[in-house]
Amino acid sequence: MDARVAYSGRRIVVETYTAKLPNGRDMAVERVVFPNVVSVLPVAGSYVYFIRQYRPALGIYTLEIPSGVVDKGEEPEEAARRELLEEAGLEARALEKLFEGYVSPGYSTEYAYIYLARDPRPSTQRPEEYEVIEVVKMRLEEAREALLGGKIGDMRAALALSLYLLSR
Repeated sequence: MDARVAYSGRRIVVETYTAKLPNGRDMAVERVVFPNVVSVLPVAGSYVYFIRQYRPALGIYTLEIPSGVVDKGEEPEEAARRELLEEAGLEARALEKLFEGYVSPGYSTEYAYIYLARDPRPSTQRPEEYEVIEVVKMRLEEAREALLGGKIGDMRAALALSLYLLSR
């Protein structure tokens, strides 16, 4: 593969190249190169914590779970602990992996690790300067209704909550 960088930004790189498909045909490919990410579903008893975060790319607030990029040299579980503390002000006692896989394999290299944090300890929230975040604590039943009612628009949060509810 001889990729050409069409764009390089703060977090993403867009590459273009021609790929030879298994059927022998050539295809022009545009690929977004993005680092691995983590997300954490914090559950304490009959409550779950979300974050309500302003997303400038969409111009709206979204209901999500703490998430972020895995830094170079950092293990995914380490990144999950860091993001949980920064965004929700919670410290994980232990993390359980719920899922890992590609986010959008049709055009992106982004790979996600999703964890469950049971009974996290309260600490001090430390969002980055560009993060506009509010912590939202809700009963699991209320979260289930929000999920089924389409109020959780973030796919990683929806998947994490769905997997957790299925495992109970």
